[in-house]
Amino acid sequence: MATVKITQKRNNSTEITFSGELTIFCAMEIYQEHLQKIKLKPKVIIKLSSVTEIDTAGMQILLILFKEITKQSGKYEVSSINDVISDYVKLFNLENCFSPSIKT
Repeated sequence: MATVKITQKRNNSTEITFSGELTIFCAMEIYQEHLQKIKLKPKVIIKLSSVTEIDTAGMQILLILFKEITKQSGKYEVSSINDVISDYVKLFNLENCFSPSIKT
């Protein structure tokens, strides 16, 4: 099961940390509980280094988050990543969404 921690920082940024298994079994719950009505600050920092497993549903959650940030006129930075995420991103050619965290 995945956990999501959202912290509104004083430096006008939002930090979102994902950990655990970001899979189809928890995707809807994460979306409904954490992302559906999220109010973001202009800069969003996303940390993914503690994700132990991801599938296409988990990746869709991240892409929805990226889209929502852009919709709210914000910018995002994926500040930490691990091999689980990196391999998946490379497999589906999503480097442009995760740059500069993904090194080709």
